Amino acid sequence: MPQARKPATAVIDLGDFANTEHSVATERFAMRKVAGHSLISRIARRLSECVHVQRVFIAGADIPANIMEIGLAGVDLLNLPSSHVFERLCEAADSSDAGWVVYVPGNRPFIDPTLTDQMLAKAVGANKCDYVGYRKTESSNGSMDQLGLTGEAICADTLRRLRRNIDRLNKAQNCLQLATGTLATWLLSAPGAYHLKFIPLPDLLDQSELRFAIETEADWDHAELLWNTMPGSDFQWQDLMQLVLSNSRIQKSMIDRNA
Repeated sequence: MPQARKPATAVIDLGDFANTEHSVATERFAMRKVAGHSLISRIARRLSECVHVQRVFIAGADIPANIMEIGLAGVDLLNLPSSHVFERLCEAADSSDAGWVVYVPGNRPFIDPTLTDQMLAKAVGANKCDYVGYRKTESSNGSMDQLGLTGEAICADTLRRLRRNIDRLNKAQNCLQLATGTLATWLLSAPGAYHLKFIPLPDLLDQSELRFAIETEADWDHAELLWNTMPGSDFQWQDLMQLVLSNSRIQKSMIDRNA
């Protein structure tokens, strides 16, 4: 029996290097190596493990030569002129004929394939839905971009609709969007009406102090500690949380960096 076609493309978006405010963190950390692999290659490998992901892209605008030459097997590179993130995601959707695109900022080395697949299963099964993403409860005020374990799913047809209206989007807000990593914020302010579906995080992840994304040198040091402490490289989010919950120093570090 032939294997069912994977319905989505994942895009690791590095930002717009023509505007240093958009990509400073990515430029600093993208090619750094831990356990013999660069940050970008680790994110790409984890996304390639997703059952529902057909292709993985690394995308950006005016990407520096050292990143352009990375040459990861099975990963497509998409380098556009200065552009809106929606334009880059849409180009990846068109190039792969995907029904859905998973957006992942290039600072999430602990992106979890299981959480991503669960999100995509909700997206593919939703009727007339433009976006699917995780959301914390009101009692947990930490941001999803700081959590850094998931991406966001957006429908390819929605991206094409946004691209047609790209001149009506406020380009000045692109910096804010790339800093927060939330497509939902963009859709809520974009021209037109969009149907957004939010799904709850697992209870263990619905905590304000959790921080696995890399934005600073302190974040990088913390990520190295986690990598060196975890057995192997294919651990799941439950294994990561078991380590965090058993180590008060790690918890305090997350709280301090979020503050």
